[in-house]
Amino acid sequence: MLRLLSLLGVLLVAGCATLSREDCSRGDWASLGLNDGRTGEPSSRLHEHQKACMEFGIPVNQEAYLSGREQGLQDYCRLDNAFEIGLSGKPYHHVCPPSIDGMFAHYHATAFALQKDRAELDRLDNDLAGKERDLYDKKLSEKDQLRIRDNIRDLDRKRDRLRDNLYHHERELDALRREASSYR
Repeated sequence: MLRLLSLLGVLLVAGCATLSREDCSRGDWASLGLNDGRTGEPSSRLHEHQKACMEFGIPVNQEAYLSGREQGLQDYCRLDNAFEIGLSGKPYHHVCPPSIDGMFAHYHATAFALQKDRAELDRLDNDLAGKERDLYDKKLSEKDQLRIRDNIRDLDRKRDRLRDNLYHHERELDALRREASSYR
């Protein structure tokens, strides 16, 4: 039992590490920073890397990492990228320069809301399909059929409201994309 707990502890610690021993030994901190910047990782990611490499007794070249991260953020912080990040459902960690952070965050939030609406609509459609299949169960009592029909009506109303939201977010996203293209 003690061996099992020890193994579990090792696995948990290893699962939390951002870098392997090989990654730390390679020491390509500029490339690592570049990649983290391009994916919009927050600055706290450096601390996570330092912590992981400290376990192996390997120091991090903070200057090279930060230089690479700055280069990566130049790619990440393009306004058109805010839409793609939001539509993919990824969070934005406010890593862009203050001069565009507000606009980037707004573009991202609109795209993210659209992505959430689409996912919720898919979920509602699946729920509705399941309820409609349930209605064909010959073993259902009238009371259960009535309850399911009420559920279907409620889900239909939710879906209609969600479609309205989706339409609104799609129009807003289109307008913001036109706005963003005027900044190029």
